[in-house]
Amino acid sequence: MGEVSSRVGRIPAAVWLILTILTIVVFYVGIRTGGFNMPLERIPWDILVPSAAAVCLGHSILLLGRKRALTLFGMAVLISFCFEYVGESTGLIFGDYFYTHVLGYKAFGRIPYLIPLAWYMMFYPSYIITNLIAEGGPVSRRTGIVPIIWLSILSAMVMTAWDLTMDPVMSYHPCQNSELKCLTPQLDPGEVGHPAWVWTQPGPHFGVPLLNFRGWLIASFTVFFAYRLVERKLPLEPAAGMNSRLMISIPVGIYASMAIIDTWLGYPEIEDVHLISPFVMGIPAFFAAFHLFSNRTDLPLWPSKGDVESSELHLPEGELA
Repeated sequence: MGEVSSRVGRIPAAVWLILTILTIVVFYVGIRTGGFNMPLERIPWDILVPSAAAVCLGHSILLLGRKRALTLFGMAVLISFCFEYVGESTGLIFGDYFYTHVLGYKAFGRIPYLIPLAWYMMFYPSYIITNLIAEGGPVSRRTGIVPIIWLSILSAMVMTAWDLTMDPVMSYHPCQNSELKCLTPQLDPGEVGHPAWVWTQPGPHFGVPLLNFRGWLIASFTVFFAYRLVERKLPLEPAAGMNSRLMISIPVGIYASMAIIDTWLGYPEIEDVHLISPFVMGIPAFFAAFHLFSNRTDLPLWPSKGDVESSELHLPEGELA
């Protein structure tokens, strides 16, 4: 009986080791091969983005409760859309850019409907990863204004790490100017580059202006700071079984999956961009997973039918300032 118990206790370490090795191998292969070099229009963004956003929303409802989950979703979608609309209209926030037809229909003729969902798709995993790194658990326990500011800054950095790799790939095109006259309406099998948006005044980061990343930090910080302030007043209502490490790891897996996609996705002309994602996204994902699978051995690995929400996990005795 003791041998069986010891074997069960070693399962989390084995899972952690396998996932770590698998991740390293996938990143290595992506960097060495340059990925699939898949044209952007052949990726089903209209399926991928809403599906990932739906998974995040469903997971957040189970982990945080309906009130907190819908508040984060509403703030992320609304605030990010406002930043995008003002930024695309004026060029003051992210730089001068405009969206092409690649991402589908646009709201007010400017911002594709997928964009706010894409922001949220990464807001929620970034929130969970930040909490795991800073506090060791998936839900914030801090209520003081100073810790909230620090957590919001860290969350914004984790969020912006995605754009460092994603933006050069999504905005790359081989034309000599921003009018896209060199692109054909239909992509040929060997055609390279079909941007989802275009920088009319390219910058030093693979054509992306540095102003864009400042805008991402500001927009992300605004969402996280606003939500974390409101979150203190909302009840935490996790569903049964959500205190298992497997369930908590799902948003971390989504973030890591986007890091892997960004490592594999790209074009030969901007091959060096494959090196960015394993570091800027891989590091926070790795440490969040480490905290979850190594430092939180008090949590069960698998969800159990008999589990109830863990007040010890989410709200330890005594609120932290």
